[in-house]
Amino acid sequence: MGDDEESKKAKTDYACAGERHYEDASYLHGDGRLLNADHLFGLAVECLMKALLLRFGGSASVSMTDRKKRPAKMPWWDNPATGDREPLLHIDQMCSALPLLLQGRPGPALDEALTRVSTDFDKWVVDDRYTDGTHLDLDLLTRRREAATSAHELHVHVQFTGKLP
Repeated sequence: MGDDEESKKAKTDYACAGERHYEDASYLHGDGRLLNADHLFGLAVECLMKALLLRFGGSASVSMTDRKKRPAKMPWWDNPATGDREPLLHIDQMCSALPLLLQGRPGPALDEALTRVSTDFDKWVVDDRYTDGTHLDLDLLTRRREAATSAHELHVHVQFTGKLP
């Protein structure tokens, strides 16, 4: 691949993707496209949390390198519960890594946001995009929207201050 082709290659940017998914989910929610809004709120949370873990998860070596220290297409972490280096794929697999963001930080707002994300997205799966849509729970969608908004606000805070609350 030449230099010109390399420069056109899409770069992974979880923060940017999370913001885009959040804005699109909010728009779809306002337009009554609730199933797709729910799905994009999940993708937004997933991307925003990956961005925060990559930035602040140093104690568990969260990085874009796999267990063989090769560049990876997703974040990996040293899971203290298993003693192994594991990929951080989707929200359900990331919940055990989210407490890393709390280490050494007395932040009730951060704790509440991470609890909301873990609780409200514990059953969210990326494969729901293939379903017929009959599983939509409006109360859960409301809670997921609120949790996604908390994740978005965390991201905005970090963008402005450079640190977690």
